[in-house]
Formats: sequence, structure tokens, C-alpha cells
Amino acid sequence: MVRELNQIFVSLLFNARNKVRFAMDDQFKPLDITDATWRTLYFLRQEGDGVQQKELARTMGIEGPSLVRLLDNLSEKKLIERRADPSDRRSKTIHLTAQAQPLLEELDQYAREVRSELFAEISDADLQTCVRVFERILSR
Repeated sequence: MVRELNQIFVSLLFNARNKVRFAMDDQFKPLDITDATWRTLYFLRQEGDGVQQKELARTMGIEGPSLVRLLDNLSEKKLIERRADPSDRRSKTIHLTAQAQPLLEELDQYAREVRSELFAEISDADLQTCVRVFERILSR
């Protein structure tokens, strides 16, 4: 059975995502940082200070209860704090602490090393094509 090109693309996309994730995990082991921890910090920084928990869960593609456990762990480590949302008393907003900043800088350095290794033989033109394709998929 011949597979469609878009099926092959999606399969390779999932495999590439796992390759990046496992490479990051290997790099972050000395920091005792798990995949769930660094992904949460990454998305929290990307979404900006004061994002609602439910929005962060949606962005990360996980269920709210799963995020609560991750945030509890980060809160115990003093990397985030939860605050009451001034516009919705039922919601909480999430904020990175000053203590998280040095860790994020270290994670960024490790991530740059992983990207450098993984993309070493890929041209900027090829990467730009991939970026355009992903942007178009995400805009739908």
C-alpha cells in the first residue's frame, strides 16, 4: 500500500519531535530536569508572565489535572508561583520566579547545543521551508 506524502510527513514529524525531546532529556539530565518540567517552563515563558492555567494547558496540549501536578512540582521548587486572576476569581495565573531565570538560561544553553548538533547538516533554506510549512499548518 502506497502511503500518501502527507501521511509520511506527519509520521516523520512525530519521530522528529521525539528525537528532539530525547536529545533534550539527555542534555538536561545533569540539571535533574525532566521532559515535563522543561516543557512546562518553556511554554510558560513562551506564553508570557501571568498566563492562566487553563490557557497554559491548552498550549501544551495536556489536560488541566496533568498540568496541576506539574505546577505543584515547579511551585515546590520555587520556580513558579500561582496568583489569583484579577479578571476571574475562579482562575489562577502562573508566574515565573526570579529563581527560575538562571535555570532557564542554563536550559537555553543546553538547548542551543542540541539544536546545533541536530541541525548541523541542514541548510537555513531547508529550515526556512519547514518553518513556513509548520506556520501554515498551525494557521489552519
